[in-house]
Amino acid sequence: MKKHSITIFAVLLIVAAFSYLITIGIREGSMYYLEVSEFVERMDTVAGEKVRVNGAVVTDSIHYDVAKREFTFTLKDAEGPQKLDVIYHGAPPDLVDRDGVTIVAEGIYNPARKLFVSSNLLVKCPSKYEKKGDSA
Repeated sequence: MKKHSITIFAVLLIVAAFSYLITIGIREGSMYYLEVSEFVERMDTVAGEKVRVNGAVVTDSIHYDVAKREFTFTLKDAEGPQKLDVIYHGAPPDLVDRDGVTIVAEGIYNPARKLFVSSNLLVKCPSKYEKKGDSA
């Protein structure tokens, strides 16, 4: 009887551990994906939450401080006038200074600094930079 109780306890412990890991994984992996205009509209409701913001890079706003390893730039909305200042700690991604490049910045908005603090940048290049296939 004692072996049976230990086995049941071990199985319950393993199920509880897996449930906990799945819950944490879902919570960490799920986040809003917003355009700059949507983010500006919902800024108060998503403050403190990890989100992804998509926008076009304003090329004349790009600045990289080598000593601090700080990459700052402004994202603008594709459809409207809304803009969002972004800071990223790390090296700037390739092609970021090209016209027409959009970035998905993943991070958290800091309302005190009025700055989106990005932990990850995903560069989306326009089709003119993609390799064209043969039209034979």
